[in-house]
Amino acid sequence: MPFLGFASNFLWVLVLGLLGPAVPAIRADLGIGYTRAGLFFTLLSLGSLFGTFLGGLASDSLPRKTLFAGIALLLALGLVGVALAPSYAWILAAIFILSLFGSPAGVVGQSILLDLYPERRARLLSLQTMFASVGSLAAPLLVSVNVTSERAWRWRWAFAQAAGLALLLFLGILLARLPAVRPGGRPRGALGRVLGSRRVWLAAALIFFSVAPDLGFSFWLAEHFRTELGVSLRLSSAVVSVFLIGMIGGRLATSRLVKVRPPRRIVQGGLGLALVSLAVFLAAPWIAVKLAAILTYGLGVSPVFPLLMAGGTERFPDCPGVASGVLFASVSLGGMLFPFLLGAAASSVGIRGAYLIVAGVLAGLLAAVSLARRRLFSPAGA
Repeated sequence: MPFLGFASNFLWVLVLGLLGPAVPAIRADLGIGYTRAGLFFTLLSLGSLFGTFLGGLASDSLPRKTLFAGIALLLALGLVGVALAPSYAWILAAIFILSLFGSPAGVVGQSILLDLYPERRARLLSLQTMFASVGSLAAPLLVSVNVTSERAWRWRWAFAQAAGLALLLFLGILLARLPAVRPGGRPRGALGRVLGSRRVWLAAALIFFSVAPDLGFSFWLAEHFRTELGVSLRLSSAVVSVFLIGMIGGRLATSRLVKVRPPRRIVQGGLGLALVSLAVFLAAPWIAVKLAAILTYGLGVSPVFPLLMAGGTERFPDCPGVASGVLFASVSLGGMLFPFLLGAAASSVGIRGAYLIVAGVLAGLLAAVSLARRRLFSPAGA
């Protein structure tokens, strides 16, 4: 069962990762600016804001196989819709629909994992997000191959191929034996307890802001290399892979580090490394040094989300879906705002200037984690 949870997170983050590297090609095909391109991810996150929250609630109550399989099938249909959409407006509509009905894939898989293995949440969430990073790594490579091909569809083929993977997940879910929901379904008053927890609100706020140095950074990375450094379209689409390699390595290391180091120390060290790496990335004039800084930046950012998620869900082992849904909603809210805001900032001051905002968010996260370390990472936190 853990592998279905890993696969669902891989697939959903693959879908999220297709948009950033495809931005240069989509902009060229449709003739749109940075702000309108940023709306792709805004609508993707708006749909997933509701989808992940409702999916989390449903995963503690409804038959899991039916719910999980239905989500995978709807995700496949939504991806086909993006591939076939004839215009900018139709693409926006298809993205919103696929995000609303397909986004719960990751949260439902996570809730099942946390229900089965509550004592291993930090390690399993690190591994699950590692598979998510693998999905993000595959996405720019998939876009790069399709953008540079001779096919008429170019970037559209990437979404069609992702639809095929969603169908494979659908078949895997049908063949798997999934655990039933707890007797009686979701505990009475579970949503109120989760929403009344200061630990959950703190974790949600930090997860929300962590989107800027994670998705916000990678979303505009391809465009930064193409427009400000003069890198070719093919290489600019693939450069995001360097960031994701750092993320994969960092999350694999995190799954081992949590056995010997306190989670707060891991998060603090990661944020500090990310800050230094971003400074080097912005200051260095050489592309090779920038690529090395992107790699270490990914290593630094990698433990932040899984360990904040583990800390936020730890108090609610009896309703993992509800807690996961609330925290995933904060990810979606951050994804809805930060790529769009950074795109708007890039239109005014350039992408380099927008990355200075990311540096400020990193510094704020480091300060907040240091000040709130006991409430967020202590098992006794309320």
